[in-house]
Amino acid sequence: MRARAGAALDRLEASHLAGKWLDEMSTGEVRRVLIARALVNQPRALVLDEPTAGLDVVARFGFLETVRRLARDGTTIVFITHHVEEVIPEIDRVFLLQRGRVLDSGDKKTMLTDERLSVLFGAPVTVGQANGYYYARA
Repeated sequence: MRARAGAALDRLEASHLAGKWLDEMSTGEVRRVLIARALVNQPRALVLDEPTAGLDVVARFGFLETVRRLARDGTTIVFITHHVEEVIPEIDRVFLLQRGRVLDSGDKKTMLTDERLSVLFGAPVTVGQANGYYYARA
């Protein structure tokens, strides 16, 4: 179990945190350690609910790159977010939720459009794409 824990921390580039208490870590460091803890059990999927909340722009980018690596390594990622720009390129399927119900679902290209996001948010939204990422503007 210790070897798997060490390997999981290495995988998340967080082995330097092994001797620290959670209350001594930044928000981003805590998130990495918690994901490493989940990876010890070698899950087929990770459910990440608003995982970048509270992270600054640099920590957020690093975290998303870590999630991308996990996805490329074969871990299924269920990523819950309000922010279109957090939908990493490795995500294939998108579910649009409204008031706790599925409004629509399908492949990313079909779901992340001006029309669909305008309906979802109840206001005009413009969607763009750059470097494999989407972004939305009101």
